[in-house]
Amino acid sequence: MKNAKPKLWKMGFILITIIAFISCETGKKLSQLNKNADTAYRSGDMQTALNNYEKIITFYENKNNVKNCPVYTKAGQAAFALDKNDKALNYFNKALYTVSENADTYFELAKLYRKIDNLSKEINALQTYVEKYPNGKDLSQVKKRLFETYVKSENWDKALNFWPKLGNESANGNELLTGFFQVNKALNHTKICDSLAKILLARNKNNIMALEWKAKKYYYLAEKSYQSEIKVYETHKTRRQYAKLLKAFDVVTANFKYSLYYFKKLYLIKPNKEYARYIANIYIRLDDKKKADYYLKKTRG
Repeated sequence: MKNAKPKLWKMGFILITIIAFISCETGKKLSQLNKNADTAYRSGDMQTALNNYEKIITFYENKNNVKNCPVYTKAGQAAFALDKNDKALNYFNKALYTVSENADTYFELAKLYRKIDNLSKEINALQTYVEKYPNGKDLSQVKKRLFETYVKSENWDKALNFWPKLGNESANGNELLTGFFQVNKALNHTKICDSLAKILLARNKNNIMALEWKAKKYYYLAEKSYQSEIKVYETHKTRRQYAKLLKAFDVVTANFKYSLYYFKKLYLIKPNKEYARYIANIYIRLDDKKKADYYLKKTRG
């Protein structure tokens, strides 16, 4: 009985040594799998990368240690590259609750939601990236896309408030500036739209949105004045009122001609019935029946 304790101590020591050895070997195996996966990923062999990442995932899940699995995001990226969208989505969502969560998780998740056309979830992923990773390597790209999604989803106030956060991107990007124009148009910021239309046309003389703004602006200015002056004259048919009508018509005519200029440019770029209808109406106001009839025919075709 005197030798029982030393024997138990020796057995315990041996057991601990064996466990440590197994743990060390397992760690080496996991490290090698991760190295092989990363190498395959960088070389473009996504299937091999995914296979190795999934072996690591299986190990952690079998140990009920999902939280400490470090490769869910990487597995999601490999699956996404292979167009395995469901699998990629599963891995990215799992990554959110593990040590694997990082800026790439939300960046790739946003791209995946965009691909499968889930705008609301794409917005959530982009917003989270901006909030959690203000120094992320893809921040500029994420902020640009987030603004675009606000415009696309007609979140006008959010888009307006987010605009200053775009920095230099907002000044240099024509697409962003066009989006900002849409925002201000929706919010009835007329003066800002006038300025933006001028800038957009200076950059691209065929910018449809800016041309439409100019065309409709002058059309409705002219039409409103026309209707107002005619109504006043019909009420007070005097020589004095007729003289005022003729004078007012000089401005009305000028505005209709400005509108006509822009609508004709639009019609050359995109000949549709809407533009033809506006042009026909302008020619009616300008008392040019032949041209009015020509464009009216275009609205019936």
